[in-house]
Amino acid sequence: MARKIMFFLMSLHLLFIAYGCSDTKNEAPSARDYYNKAYHFIDAGFPQEAIQLYTLAIEKDPEFIDAYYNRGVAHFTLREYKQALSDLNRVIEKRPDMAIAYASRGSVYDKMGDGYRALKDFKKAAQLGDTDTQDYLRKKNIKW
Repeated sequence: MARKIMFFLMSLHLLFIAYGCSDTKNEAPSARDYYNKAYHFIDAGFPQEAIQLYTLAIEKDPEFIDAYYNRGVAHFTLREYKQALSDLNRVIEKRPDMAIAYASRGSVYDKMGDGYRALKDFKKAAQLGDTDTQDYLRKKNIKW
């Protein structure tokens, strides 16, 4: 019951944010405004609400790759792996040199039971310089 009340309050808060995200009264919220507000929901433990804000940011700016990345990670935390893959694929398509996107997509593939694709993405992330992935592969004695 408390969770439902909290969800309602957070949803209501999201509505207020959607209409009052901007610093100026006459200006509509920008993609960056929505993106920045999403962090508050992530920090508060409400990834679903953050996803809604990232989606608003993407609607405002369809090329806002960081919003796709963070929305993909939020989907991952909710075990919504297909949605996470969709967002992370978009990120990699637009920024093929973004190492953390390969590492994150590798984690999604791993959770989905696709070890081959997971390892392929982990190796690519390591090649691109992601030190956490390099450490992970090194501990497993896997060369990249």
